[in-house]
Amino acid sequence: MSINIRIAQPKDARLLRRLAFNLYPAHFKHLWFSEREMNAYLESEFSLSSLNFRLKDPSVCWFIAETDKPVGFAKLTWINTIPETAVSGVSLDRLYLAPDATGKQFGTIFFKEIISISQKKGMTFLWLQVREQNCRARQFYEVAGMRHIKDAFFRTESQVSRLHIMGMDI
Repeated sequence: MSINIRIAQPKDARLLRRLAFNLYPAHFKHLWFSEREMNAYLESEFSLSSLNFRLKDPSVCWFIAETDKPVGFAKLTWINTIPETAVSGVSLDRLYLAPDATGKQFGTIFFKEIISISQKKGMTFLWLQVREQNCRARQFYEVAGMRHIKDAFFRTESQVSRLHIMGMDI
């Protein structure tokens, strides 16, 4: 089975919302102390009004990964500065695949495509934030060549999560 990666269009807002509300909890629900807070986070990030606005924003680019059906998505911000540093580059804000699409090299293909597209746009540095507890993702990015730069924190009403900021020259 192969994977196709395409740039999302404004008409994909509902699909992205559905993917987000299915894929995010499948991977991260166990990291949240409060399901209510997780759902509020998802709603704030993936409401239709927010997605409709963000899909038209030229400073970001959304991608959809498909096999015989949609299996994942990614979001890039073309020029973004690592908080509290002078380091900037393209930030990989999201990269989620369906649980049944993992372990098939789709993540590697998707990540390489993101790097290729970024390079074609003249970008030379890629960075992202990953939860400290997400060992599998951290290892994936380390194998891909990313290195730990610094830590940051994600705060909600009931918890504080450490994020590793990772980056690489591309």
